[in-house]
Amino acid sequence: MKKRVRLLAVLAALTMLLTACATETTAPSPDSGGDPSPSPDTPPELGGISVDVIDADLTATITLGNWPPDTAPAAELALFEGYKATMAMQYPNVTIVPAYYSYTLSNYIGMARGGTAPTLFQPPFTDPQLLIGQDLVADVTDALGQFGILDKFSPAFIDLLGDENGRIYGLPRDGYVLGMHININLFEEAGLMDDNGLPMYPKTLQELAETGQIIRERTGKAGLVFPASETYGGWLYTNIAWNFGAVGENALLKQDADGRWLVDFTSEPAVAAMEYLKSLRWEYNILNADATTTDWASAHTLLGTGEAAMNFAADDSVDQPTAGKGLPVDKFALIPIPAGPGGAYALTGGTCYMFAPDTTNEQAMATLGFLKLIGMLPFADDDAIASMRAGAASKRERGEPVLPPIPAWNDDVFITAQRDIAEEYSNVDWRLYQDFFNSFTDGTITLKGEEPVLAQQLYRELTAVIQRVITREDADVLSALQRAQNNFQEDVDDIINR
Repeated sequence: MKKRVRLLAVLAALTMLLTACATETTAPSPDSGGDPSPSPDTPPELGGISVDVIDADLTATITLGNWPPDTAPAAELALFEGYKATMAMQYPNVTIVPAYYSYTLSNYIGMARGGTAPTLFQPPFTDPQLLIGQDLVADVTDALGQFGILDKFSPAFIDLLGDENGRIYGLPRDGYVLGMHININLFEEAGLMDDNGLPMYPKTLQELAETGQIIRERTGKAGLVFPASETYGGWLYTNIAWNFGAVGENALLKQDADGRWLVDFTSEPAVAAMEYLKSLRWEYNILNADATTTDWASAHTLLGTGEAAMNFAADDSVDQPTAGKGLPVDKFALIPIPAGPGGAYALTGGTCYMFAPDTTNEQAMATLGFLKLIGMLPFADDDAIASMRAGAASKRERGEPVLPPIPAWNDDVFITAQRDIAEEYSNVDWRLYQDFFNSFTDGTITLKGEEPVLAQQLYRELTAVIQRVITREDADVLSALQRAQNNFQEDVDDIINR
């Protein structure tokens, strides 16, 4: 009971940080009352959901980019097939086209302009304003209003997903807080377990280097997997830089008195953070060998398969090394991001749902119907609860840690339901996660959003620096950062400071 109370207290405090509470949401009423008992065709895991027709007139074909890939665990694929079958009964004239799509900005732009983008896709919170400004996504304000969820947006999400006229182009999927994933098998092999059977994980960046070195020496595996391809390395570097003190007057991006954005990659903390990353390769030798070609997915693979002991990652991707790559949940831990000499910050952000630019109102409404069915909209009626339970049961069956999500909507009833179901279906030793969740409220960690302008371009410039310093032992960190600063300042001046 103490464990449950502590968890709820932590999540309640986190909710206050990320969202504001609101009142209970009611789902759109079905056209007919009917018997909510399932038909013989209803998948067993969704047996508690009503199969009454909700809208017999809505006619649309929707391509869902949030569908799991063919390589996903069987339980997840079965669950989504169950969703599809249930949708066919609730919306008999809606056709669902499954289309797994792993979003990147570069490939989405071509798809959107060529008319091949899926109706629904999932970009990170860094991209909506760029997509909106380039007319690459659909305005779904009217559909959100018709569906009864427009008033459940927090002001922050309206700013993030809307334009200057208050029109909305997407909705939040979930939030995340950056921490670290731990492969406990390698900590055991390296003799880094305490008397309580818990991993002696690093609390500081210096301890991270030293712990990784011990793991390398005793197991032969990488102490840390670091994805340094595309934009991933620069993204992670920003959090490391904050923890070296690249905030406030030393921030990577700041505005002058005239509102002009200035880039500063060459402050003492920023340089020290890059020197630190360089040392992880050349002094401590804890990085995976192929860091410059490692992307986000392969980083999770290396951790899950036991080729690396630690990975900078968040609570929204705990399924990747576990259910995705077979690491048992009792051999996995989620810990707070290590502090640095300049403080302890953790990147917070998230993923949203957005719609292809040619999406019609009918397609938007059908897609919202699907998102409600899978428990991703702020409804807490019987059907929504049954769907959330099915999702949690599927996670548990396929070996994914069942954890409470970071709140994404302003609805306290919905948030409480999510927490209660996570508790009901929990399959983890909470001791392996509690420090991560506690860190938001006990003063250990300060949550910080992503850099304020042109984040993806910023990450790309910094990733190039990281690639240089971890492949050339004689690389001059300051010179490389100065070049990146000059390049990025030109982008900021051309696009933002005009």
